[in-house]
Amino acid sequence: MRKSRLLLAGVAVAAAAVGTSAFTASNTVPNSVAGSGQGSVTGAVVTDIHYVQNAADATVVDAVEFTSTTNLTGKTTTMTLKTTGGTVVVGTPYTCAVKTAWDALAVPPIIVMTCDTTGSPRTFDEFDSVAITVVQ
Repeated sequence: MRKSRLLLAGVAVAAAAVGTSAFTASNTVPNSVAGSGQGSVTGAVVTDIHYVQNAADATVVDAVEFTSTTNLTGKTTTMTLKTTGGTVVVGTPYTCAVKTAWDALAVPPIIVMTCDTTGSPRTFDEFDSVAITVVQ
């Protein structure tokens, strides 16, 4: 009886080893190259936000204008309206354009960006914060 238990245990271990090696042998992973890199990230400095009301309905936002001391000329700038303390996005991002060109002689130097919201209008009560994204 003792020999049969020992033999049975040996067979179980061998079967587990064969099953494991068969399972791992079935995985195929293609050759690949992986890597990482780094770069400097700096933020745009916004010094003023101006909300442009719709002329016919003052509850509707026609545009949001940002004054910045960072030269945003030639950069892709988008604005997102958010609610619930800045965690929930309202609608889709809005494209922004230069309203007043970079004035390097101003103290401090400034640029004004305008983000037109008339294509997808929102009312003031639909959001409680704004965010801009600037991509070089």
